[in-house]
Amino acid sequence: MDLDSPTTRPAAREGDTAVSPTPAADTFQTGQVGTVSSAHFVHDTYSAFISPLLPVLQERLGVGYALAGSLQIFAQLPSLFNPFIGYIADKVNLRWFIILAPAVTATLMSSMGLTSSYLSLALLLLASGVSIACFHSPAPAMIAKVSGKRVGKGMSIFMASG
Repeated sequence: MDLDSPTTRPAAREGDTAVSPTPAADTFQTGQVGTVSSAHFVHDTYSAFISPLLPVLQERLGVGYALAGSLQIFAQLPSLFNPFIGYIADKVNLRWFIILAPAVTATLMSSMGLTSSYLSLALLLLASGVSIACFHSPAPAMIAKVSGKRVGKGMSIFMASG
């Protein structure tokens, strides 16, 4: 007799602490998906600051088109560490990556105007790139975890947000 089958499971009685037929791991957690997707939106808004600011940065730093355009490389370079960051995220609580990375990225990208040289801006963008990678490596795993059996729905909301 299969006790986990819905047809053979005894009916819940008043006062029982029976678990609902659908475990939380199988349900689509709308609030959690919305929170992580909102963090993705804010995170990617800040990480996209560099492109529209390139002409201003080029003029302020007195660099040519090639150097100004190469600034984006510094923000993208840390994505090469995504497998390593994903490995670390599997060992520690994913929540910290999801909470801290948007705040760090927003702070670093908002500090671009405080830099006075190409090198300091490149280092700032490199640090920002690490934060960007720290969000984008574990966030899809978090979405899969809170989407239950509707991973496609959760992932599509997450992807459309950022």
